[in-house]
Amino acid sequence: MAMPFRIAPVASGFAALACVFALSACDRTPPQMKGPSPEEQAAAPAWEKEDVWLYMPDHIIKQRIDEKALTPYMDQVTAAAEAALKAAPREAGSSNMLLVMIKPGQRAKSWIVSSKPELSPEKVEGVTAAVNAIAAPAVNGGPVLVGVRFKAYGGGEPLISERPPIPKDWYQYFGDKGLLDDAFMARVWPD
Repeated sequence: MAMPFRIAPVASGFAALACVFALSACDRTPPQMKGPSPEEQAAAPAWEKEDVWLYMPDHIIKQRIDEKALTPYMDQVTAAAEAALKAAPREAGSSNMLLVMIKPGQRAKSWIVSSKPELSPEKVEGVTAAVNAIAAPAVNGGPVLVGVRFKAYGGGEPLISERPPIPKDWYQYFGDKGLLDDAFMARVWPD
């Protein structure tokens, strides 16, 4: 009679161990954290615009640039970025933020922040060169910073952040208050 009591714990131990192995084989990554499958990436467009982010308060942007100038400019920016990606060889999908800073004197410069896998340096250079070639609209009183979130080749891990994403090397330029203000932007892209 003692035998069943010894077997039962061992059997339940094997069941528990089998359950652990089964669970460890499962992909427990939440769906929103997963990138597309290789098949989905192969069929995905080179460029998929998700949304536009204003990196500054709306009232400041409205003081500095007319929406009738900003909207067509950003449409041209996205068209140039899309064309650059379509013209380049495909690569692993990535989720990205294209940042465009417009300064007085009709000057503009762009940067890209990528999730994993990151957009290759060649693609970043091609897209930013295409975007930087677009004639910038006039802004008054200080710079304007706008972002376009997009997926390249189906996307990768989502860009997750409490705040709008910025390039890693920008963090060194934050002042005491950690604001994306005019002083910060002057340090990021000095005149």
